[in-house]
Amino acid sequence: MASTLANERQLAQDLRSGLALGQIRPFYQVQVDAKSFRVNGVEALARWHHPTRGILAPAHFLSIASSNGLVAELDDVVLKAVLSDMKSSALLEGIRVSVNLSADRLDDPELAAKLDGYDIPSGRLSFELIETIFLDSLSDQVRQNIEAIKSFGIDIEIDDLGSGHASLLGLLELRPDRVKIDRQLVTPILQSVPSRRLVGSLVDIARALDMEVIAEGVETLEHANVLAALGVHTLQGFAFGRPHSFADLSARLEQETFDCQWADVVGASR
Repeated sequence: MASTLANERQLAQDLRSGLALGQIRPFYQVQVDAKSFRVNGVEALARWHHPTRGILAPAHFLSIASSNGLVAELDDVVLKAVLSDMKSSALLEGIRVSVNLSADRLDDPELAAKLDGYDIPSGRLSFELIETIFLDSLSDQVRQNIEAIKSFGIDIEIDDLGSGHASLLGLLELRPDRVKIDRQLVTPILQSVPSRRLVGSLVDIARALDMEVIAEGVETLEHANVLAALGVHTLQGFAFGRPHSFADLSARLEQETFDCQWADVVGASR
């Protein structure tokens, strides 16, 4: 127990240093149009480039960040890095970038002022609410921040639709731009008719509320084809790519742009 506590204290100290030294960087997982399979968005996921432990996913440090009050700072560091990447690359123009937003950050009284200090491209950034936020009982501060987020031209997404966190009344009040269907519902749709019907019903509800639908955890092209048939707009999962560094993402987008241009040339010559 003593060893575990000492390790956690050291990791927390390392994380504070890492946040200050720029060791936390976003990796990007592509999201593709369900019909064309072309990239139409990316989700930014925090990765810690630890000097001795290598690249760490949030599972290795998010609980440490939470218990030491560092989650809001972590969100801020990732957002700044994402905005810098968006500004530096023309390849990301026309592609929506989704950034996770914690409950701590959403409840921050200074959030609007901080966002006002950033150069945020309207209509290209989306905040994904990733924690269990009880949408039926939003605090006044959260409501104010949600309105501020929308005023900056930032979209709002709700993660894990169907997991029990987001009620229909909450969705009606919040009116997010899009929702993500939980991977636990997506995985069994090939073998389970009830699961497929449930996903179809969630898609119908989202469409009735004018919300786009993203399905995450798409592991195979079979999953992709079924989800497209059910009316899902966007697909995300290992079938289309794992999280990449910004350099690797840029290379992929450049190749896709070349492929699309070449296809247009070939089509025009026929």
